[in-house]
Amino acid sequence: MIRVGLCDDEPVLLEKLNQFVSDCYGKHQIFAQVRGFEKGRSLLYEVEDGAQFDLLLLDIEMPGMNGMELAARVREFLPKVLIIFITSHMEYVLDAYELSIFRYIPKADPGPRLTHALLDAASMVGVQQGESYVIHNQSLLERIPLQNLLYITHEGKNAVLVTDLPAVSGERDVCRRVRRSLQQVYDELDGTQFLFIDRGCIVNLSKIMSIQGGCAVLRDGTRLPVSQARLPVLKEKLLKFWKQHI
Repeated sequence: MIRVGLCDDEPVLLEKLNQFVSDCYGKHQIFAQVRGFEKGRSLLYEVEDGAQFDLLLLDIEMPGMNGMELAARVREFLPKVLIIFITSHMEYVLDAYELSIFRYIPKADPGPRLTHALLDAASMVGVQQGESYVIHNQSLLERIPLQNLLYITHEGKNAVLVTDLPAVSGERDVCRRVRRSLQQVYDELDGTQFLFIDRGCIVNLSKIMSIQGGCAVLRDGTRLPVSQARLPVLKEKLLKFWKQHI
């Protein structure tokens, strides 16, 4: 699935864009969840509240908060999101160079260029979502995209994977449990993205917003205590991770 956000201050154009995106992905049998916003701040509020998007299609010239301002703010929360600017003013291309925009599409005649951009974006998102941890036991076979894995703790002899995914049938919460030690799970994960912050917890660095009062504060507000011995290591790794990904 690809999660798409659209933003254009003109309702008629927003509806046409929504239909175009839905038709394009439907024709190519790509499952897409598409949401439209008439104001940049409305989209930003959703992202700040935890909404996830893989792809954003933004108009540049909008009142209040323009597309470039919106893109910069959204990247603070979704560093891997792909952004397509749909604009009547291609002279903005150089101004937005530092935002690492995926494509620029002329609003007057999007046509095949937008179709190609949408399909290319879906392929890239598929590659990103291929980075995952697989749970395989007697009752469950599931692929957990790393982008949905918040942190891992333990419960008896089980590692508990805390995610932002819905609960699966038969489970009491959003956690996934696997009969493995934390060290075994850690060895199977990407060592540049995950880190032990104490003996009983591994955190996804991409989900940390700040370190406050000896805790790692995640985007959803969760506070995870960091051992005194691991705090300097976490700060060093997190700073390096942010420099590479934001």
